Amino acid sequence: MVLWYKLRVIMNLLATYVHNIDPVLWEVPGTSVAVRWYGLAYLAGFLLGYLLLKRLSARSLYCVPQDKLADFITAVCLFGVVCGGRLGEFFFYWLPQHGLSGFLEDPTWVFRVWEGGMASHGGILGVFAVALWYARKNACSLGGVLDGLAIAAPIGLFFGRVANFINGELYGRVCAPDSVFAVKFPQSVVELPVQARAELQLELFMREGVQVQHYDGLVTLCRENAACRDIVASAVEPRYPSQLFEAFGEGLLIFAVLLFVRLKWKNAPAGLLAGLFGVLYALARIVCECFKQPDDAVWAGITKGQGLSVLIFFIGLYFIFAALKQKNTRNFQKN
Repeated sequence: MVLWYKLRVIMNLLATYVHNIDPVLWEVPGTSVAVRWYGLAYLAGFLLGYLLLKRLSARSLYCVPQDKLADFITAVCLFGVVCGGRLGEFFFYWLPQHGLSGFLEDPTWVFRVWEGGMASHGGILGVFAVALWYARKNACSLGGVLDGLAIAAPIGLFFGRVANFINGELYGRVCAPDSVFAVKFPQSVVELPVQARAELQLELFMREGVQVQHYDGLVTLCRENAACRDIVASAVEPRYPSQLFEAFGEGLLIFAVLLFVRLKWKNAPAGLLAGLFGVLYALARIVCECFKQPDDAVWAGITKGQGLSVLIFFIGLYFIFAALKQKNTRNFQKN
C-alpha cells in the first residue's frame, strides 16, 4: 500500500505537466540546419533494427544473409519506411483534409519529411512492397523476409512514437483533470473554437505584452516563456499522452512477444511472425486509437486509423493460417 501511494503521488505530479519539450536538440548558429529528435528517433530505429537482424542472420534465424543485409535494410528504410510512411500520410490523411487545392498551393509538402508527418500504416505497406521485391529477386520466401522485419519494426515504432510525444503531435483525447495520465499540450490550441483562440491571444497580449499570430509561434513561446505557458495551459484541456501508450503497445510489447517466439520456436514456419505482427499491431493500434485525438473524421465511431488496422488484422490472420498450413518448418526458400 505504501508503494502504491508513492506511485500515485508521482503520477499526480506528472499529471500537472505542461508539454514544453523542444523538438530541436541542436541547431547550427545562424543557419536553418538542425538536429531534431524526430530524425534521431528514426536513425536509432534503423540502426538497432539492423543490428538485431544481423544477429538473427548470424544465428540462421533470418533468411537475408549478412553480406546483403546492409543494402536490404537501406532499401527498407528509404523506400519502405520513409517513402511509404510519407505517401501514406499524404494519401490517408493530408490529402483528404486539405484537398487538391491544398496540394496545388503547397506541392512540396510531401517532400519535407523533416517537418514530421509519417503514417505507420503507409510505412507497413511500403516495407511489405520492398520485402516482396527482395523475395522475388532472390527467389526466397516472402514470409521469411517479412518475419525478421516484423521483429525489427516495433523498435522503429517505439522510437517514432516517443518522437511524436517530444514533438507534441498526435496527442490524445481529452481526459479527466485528475487523471494520473493527464498532460496539457500547448499544440492542442488548434482544437479550441476560433473565439476562444482570439481570447487567448488577447490575454497573452494584455498580461505579457506578446502578440502571437501563428500556431508555431505560440508553441515556441510556450517553451521559452513560463508565464505564457501557464496562460496557454489554463486555456487548453488535459489530454492523454497517447503517443506513449502507442510506444508501449505498438513498440515494446509487440517486440517482446515476437522476439520471444523467434528465440523459443526456432523452426517456426515462415510468415508466422509476420502474421503475428499484423494481428498484434492492429489490436494495439485499435485500442490506442481510443485514447488518441482522431486525425480525421470519425465514421460510425471508428477512426481512420482503426479502419486501416482492421485491414492489417485480416492480412495478419492470412499469413498466420498460410504459415501453419505449410508442411515444412521455417522454409526460407520460395515455394
